[in-house]
Amino acid sequence: MDAIDSLVEEFRLITGFLRDGGQISLSIDVDRHFKKVIILSSASYFEYRIQNILIGFVAEKSGNNNELISFFKKRAIGMQYHSLFTWGEKNDPDKPGKNANTFLSLFGDEFKQKVGQEINNNDVLSEAMKAFLEIGHLRNILVHSNFAVYPMDDNITSDEIYGLHKKGRVFVEFIEGKL
Repeated sequence: MDAIDSLVEEFRLITGFLRDGGQISLSIDVDRHFKKVIILSSASYFEYRIQNILIGFVAEKSGNNNELISFFKKRAIGMQYHSLFTWGEKNDPDKPGKNANTFLSLFGDEFKQKVGQEINNNDVLSEAMKAFLEIGHLRNILVHSNFAVYPMDDNITSDEIYGLHKKGRVFVEFIEGKL
């Protein structure tokens, strides 16, 4: 269970309370806003996890060299997470990124080929990667498209977003195991 699981549980309790109290319209409004919150929360969670995985990788490979770790945190991943993946077509929620090749290639062609093939040959990993990219893609659309008024009503349900988070988490755990 992670922080997003707790957030979803709280959301379900709130909307259940509202529905049970006959506040259907208010429950629908809460759901509309919650979709945006879970997308941003999930994307933020993934960013945090990937960055920590990378820091741990550099720490291990460098023998915990503090100077290198500090440089890596400040210059290599500090404010650079957005560039690690190809998230998808700008302003088109139906066109998220197709693969993690941009990220995988940062570790060399051999790593990219080996891990990419492993993902492609495993339906669960392939779906997990796509879910991870879709969360990041939706996050980018939200934050660059006037968050407060961006319509999320018909695009995707809260349960679908939570499903993407759970699938995407599998991809993050896979990457952690590879590094």
